[in-house]
Amino acid sequence: MPTFDFICKDCSREFEFSRSFGSNRKPHCPACGSTKTEKLIAPPTIHFKGSGFFVTDSRKTEEKKTSPTKKEEKEIATEKKEEKKASPEPEKSTKETKSG
Repeated sequence: MPTFDFICKDCSREFEFSRSFGSNRKPHCPACGSTKTEKLIAPPTIHFKGSGFFVTDSRKTEEKKTSPTKKEEKEIATEKKEEKKASPEPEKSTKETKSG
């Protein structure tokens, strides 16, 4: 069963009490015996182990370039098509050769 932190509203003493998740039963204060107790909200006790949980692991350097996503690939292809349509093909020039 999980352990929860409680505080007594009469004597302001903090204490721990084990109860199941679904239980709404309020414990008695071990110091004064009062039933006026309130559950405290505490941060979870999670320990991250292994790689991938550090600030330096998630940062990307400029040296590492990621490949574009499929959406970005489509946008690039569309831009290239638009550029081809917008710019006319260069005219072929004819070279005159001099005979000597």
